[in-house]
Amino acid sequence: MGRRTIDPANGIYKPADVTPHWQEVGQYSRMPIDGTIMETDPIQSSFPASRIYKAIQQLDSPSKAIEYIRLVRESVFVFNKNISNQTVLKDIVHTLYKDNHDMDIKHIFDLANSQKGHRLLTEDFNLVRQLGVRGFPMIVIINNDNKGTKIVGSRALNVYIETLKTLDTTTKMMTKPLPNLELYLKEQHRLFSKEIETMYDIKEDEVPQFVKEHIDPSRFSAKSILGENYFESTST
Repeated sequence: MGRRTIDPANGIYKPADVTPHWQEVGQYSRMPIDGTIMETDPIQSSFPASRIYKAIQQLDSPSKAIEYIRLVRESVFVFNKNISNQTVLKDIVHTLYKDNHDMDIKHIFDLANSQKGHRLLTEDFNLVRQLGVRGFPMIVIINNDNKGTKIVGSRALNVYIETLKTLDTTTKMMTKPLPNLELYLKEQHRLFSKEIETMYDIKEDEVPQFVKEHIDPSRFSAKSILGENYFESTST
């Protein structure tokens, strides 16, 4: 989503045409997507949100920028908010730094709206072109010898594992232990049922009991939206 939401090849001639496509993805992935924001208050551009991502990368860290992008995606897809609205973006950034009063949020927005902010985003676009990225999702993996491969679309976990093995035949890959659910939820702030099912290899109907067994009830809240359950950490 850039300056325009037009894609005639996929039957998208106006912003509202995006809604059924988004909803279809939500139903397929079980990561809820409302989508009606494109009918009632169409998002004009994702560039402002993207420049804030680059600013957070510069002023804080890449990992914090990824946390920010997660909140942006939840805002637009799940909670139906217009991320081209500066007030919405400020709310997202304030949420991101609610426990960090040392970060100068104004500095983030000043950088995002500056010529440097534009340049940082343009550099990312240039890298995308250099790597030949034309479809989404796409993962580009490059090893230390500068040899790489592209994985297009959503694939099974073993595809990614085998690709990594092919690109690095000298390193023995070790599986990390599964994270403690309570700590994982606190770190992520919000997890949807599908994410817990995938991470811990359990069935959908097992999730509520699994959460109760692994997290003190006072440290999470269970909610539902668009037919999907999700859990939020209440730990501080």
